[in-house]
Amino acid sequence: MKTSVLLMLILGLLSCLPCRAADIKDPGLITDHTVSAVGHDFYRLFSDRWEKVYPETITISEKPSARWGSWITIKIGQDALYQTLLFPNRRNFNKEVDVAIEKVSEKLARRQIDKALLSTGDLSGDEF
Repeated sequence: MKTSVLLMLILGLLSCLPCRAADIKDPGLITDHTVSAVGHDFYRLFSDRWEKVYPETITISEKPSARWGSWITIKIGQDALYQTLLFPNRRNFNKEVDVAIEKVSEKLARRQIDKALLSTGDLSGDEF
């Protein structure tokens, strides 16, 4: 009886201590926010051909249209790195993926240079 009361007292005290959840970061994660078959195919081909490891999450999102095709946007955070319009008939599909990989690689390199040159200690990352 005494041990169970003591155990409950210890558990009660431990539950009052402040706890912080661990931040889990997966470097090089590419997330899929596409909804159509063309968008899913673009994501699969892009992620298969992507060879770089980047410390932030890359998001591929899509705004589909039955008439015009799918507007694909590749972002890091709120910064759009690349946008393209994909047609439902997949015209020049492989070329579009290759161009996207090339342009995103260029923008990421430019982004790292800008961060190194423009880093200031008095501003946080979300201020502008």
